[in-house]
Amino acid sequence: MNNALDLYEKYHLSREDDRSGMFQILADNYSPENILYPGCFVHLTPSLFFSKATYVDMDKRAKEFFSNESVREFIESNKLYSEPAQIIFHHQDYRDNMLLEEAGYDLLISQYAGFVSMYCSRFLKLGGHLVANNSHGDASLASLDPHYKLVSVIHRRGNHFRIHRDHLDLYLIPKKGSEITREALLASGRGVGYSRPAFAYIFERI
Repeated sequence: MNNALDLYEKYHLSREDDRSGMFQILADNYSPENILYPGCFVHLTPSLFFSKATYVDMDKRAKEFFSNESVREFIESNKLYSEPAQIIFHHQDYRDNMLLEEAGYDLLISQYAGFVSMYCSRFLKLGGHLVANNSHGDASLASLDPHYKLVSVIHRRGNHFRIHRDHLDLYLIPKKGSEITREALLASGRGVGYSRPAFAYIFERI
């Protein structure tokens, strides 16, 4: 690989963390057409599954990565759809005022990037989906938002991902039984320990 794709190799492929299985599940079950990925760094995997993707990151390396022609060529050579890939990259902090279309996206991706849902939910369509993990507490924060409804969870074992829609009432229950508050989540910046955790939580915007 050349220098640009070396970053993808280093941070995702070599760690067996490209999360292709998760995006395959999202494509198969929700068929999003237009996705938004704040705090993406160099995680290009969504563009292998979805033809129209907007990435946002403040890291200079991410800007150089997504502007590199070899990255675009890699996506075109490995994508799982027939139409040309449409990739937009915004070099900025997603917490700042982003000039994006409100209610313009079908899927909002929140992965290890802080409280994406708090700043970016306005860009998600009604009926669209947020997929959030809970490393920094974003799934917990979304669970408190009356505009979101948990509709499924994703479990992971190695590179194998599975979707579950049953018994969702058993998820998002804290181990310690204490009440979760928005203020506590924002102060700690950490995910809550749940009695039945999942790798990622899928919420519908209602």
